[in-house]
Amino acid sequence: MPATKVILDDVMVRFRMSYDRTTTIGAKARELGRRFLKGKPPQYFEAVKGVSLEVREGDIVGVIGPNGSGKSTLLRTIGGIYHPDRGRVETFGKVSTLLSLGTGFDNRLSGIDNIRLNGLILGLPKRELERKIPMIAEFAEIGDHMRVPMKYYSSGMISRVSFSIVLAMQPDILLIDEVFSVGDLQFQRKSARALHELLGRAACQVIVTHNLGFVTKHCNRAVYIRSGRVVDDGDPASVVSRYARESR
Repeated sequence: MPATKVILDDVMVRFRMSYDRTTTIGAKARELGRRFLKGKPPQYFEAVKGVSLEVREGDIVGVIGPNGSGKSTLLRTIGGIYHPDRGRVETFGKVSTLLSLGTGFDNRLSGIDNIRLNGLILGLPKRELERKIPMIAEFAEIGDHMRVPMKYYSSGMISRVSFSIVLAMQPDILLIDEVFSVGDLQFQRKSARALHELLGRAACQVIVTHNLGFVTKHCNRAVYIRSGRVVDDGDPASVVSRYARESR
């Protein structure tokens, strides 16, 4: 039996819907006390509700569902960006994430410095990262702008740098959130080929997408999420058919 790469056991993730303007710990405690005295405790929203999943080596899992259903939150929880308020998440191997392009960048830093920053966050050893920087910069195709602070970048340039960093990873577990086209047509073609190679290097993949054709063609499993819960998990054609039927 293929090795287990990801385990989610009764995972719940919630977000606070209201925030206080206080900044110190003492002021926050006093504000919290006033809220409870007035019968107005903080409001929370459960984005993921009791999800249990297991992903094994060789799995290509397409996660589908309507906007706001908790798909991206689930992916970020697997990637360690969010911590569950309840339940357990375990990953076995190096995790690489291709989420919202540009996430984690500091716009005061240059492209090169942001490559260093993100590479270290993604777990690349410093020596290996320095060796790969020229390759990442060449793939991004933004020339001398690599030495310029990112606050002067267009959204397309930021996307190119972000995409190029992830392509340099050697992941066991690859997490992708609806990122299949970046930049102009020529760059899209190049990035599509590179992404295909990256998918082939990963032991397993979890992909959030609205592209149902991609799920039925490339995935061996589909997970349908609605209102933070898994409502179907199994054969892609069957799960996609149910989702399409219930979305009419």
